[in-house]
Amino acid sequence: MAAAMIFAGVVAAVYVALIAMHVAAIRGWGTADDRYRPRLAVWLAVQLAGAGERRRARAEAEAAHELVAGHLSRGEYQATMAAMAAQDDAEHPLTVPGA
Repeated sequence: MAAAMIFAGVVAAVYVALIAMHVAAIRGWGTADDRYRPRLAVWLAVQLAGAGERRRARAEAEAAHELVAGHLSRGEYQATMAAMAAQDDAEHPLTVPGA
């Protein structure tokens, strides 16, 4: 019985280590095979990075509400969206894999 529990603990520890390595690779802290990324690792990476994404989404929604309410002109709204896009581009540059 004890051997089974020890084996289960080792398997769980190895799995957690693999997930942590994939999360690090997805977040850009390391390398991983692009063909295999466990769903849990992707979910964890999204949750860890989600606060900034939610903040940007709120800012975009607020700008849209301000535009509809008439508090922002069309030009001000476009300038706000351009600034957000430039910040997003700086934080998350688009990378296209080679064909």
